[in-house]
Amino acid sequence: MVPNARHIPCIRGGGASHLIILHGLLGSSDNWQTLGKRYAKSHHVWMLDARNHGRSPHASTHTYESMAGDVIDFMDDRGIGKGSLLGHSMGGKTVLFLSQLHPERFEKLIVADIAAREYTPNHDPIFDALLATTPASASSREAIQAQISKALNRDPVLVPFLMKGLYRKKEGGFAWRFNVPVLRRTMRSMVIHIELGVNTLPTLFIRGSESNYVNDDDLDLLGEHFLHMDHHTIEGAGHWLHAEAPEEFYQVTNDFLA
Repeated sequence: MVPNARHIPCIRGGGASHLIILHGLLGSSDNWQTLGKRYAKSHHVWMLDARNHGRSPHASTHTYESMAGDVIDFMDDRGIGKGSLLGHSMGGKTVLFLSQLHPERFEKLIVADIAAREYTPNHDPIFDALLATTPASASSREAIQAQISKALNRDPVLVPFLMKGLYRKKEGGFAWRFNVPVLRRTMRSMVIHIELGVNTLPTLFIRGSESNYVNDDDLDLLGEHFLHMDHHTIEGAGHWLHAEAPEEFYQVTNDFLA
């Protein structure tokens, strides 16, 4: 499944190398526009919407195998023989999956705030809040945001993040860009362990000090599999480290890509 070609943001850069950016669960390529423009100083930057997210098609399956296949299909469709990958959270696990299946297609890997281990699903309150909304008949964005905000205890980071996935339909009313029913049904496939072999690709793992997604034991284990691995911790940042500390995130990742 190649993402809808009309909606793939590409920023033509000053270099010949390609950088493909993969967002996290319930995110979209829009989350990476600002950083994407900065990476374009040295790369052609492609920001993909994962299946069931953003402007990509909805599908009944949502697994790392299917998302990895979508990335390879996209590269083949655009004639990209080789490129670098940057993935956050769900996108980061997709990077890990691709590093095992098709290492020959990639030059460098950046994995943001995710490890290969299995995680405990904890997104039920988010999906409950989303499924409780009736965007098609809502009178305004503010009404939907108030409902989401109340259900999620007015989370100052999460609520605005989710609202970016709401859009107004031409025929009236609103809708969520992400496929909420399928994502909830397939949530367990998003938290699985990714089996790793030995990999020689230059790889950067970057994490937030206030996030619990990547601990020191995770880094030690990853170092056994990625023989050319760097890692960096952004102090004071949580899971959305690229949004919370964009300058440090950019400097560290751009230095690595260079």
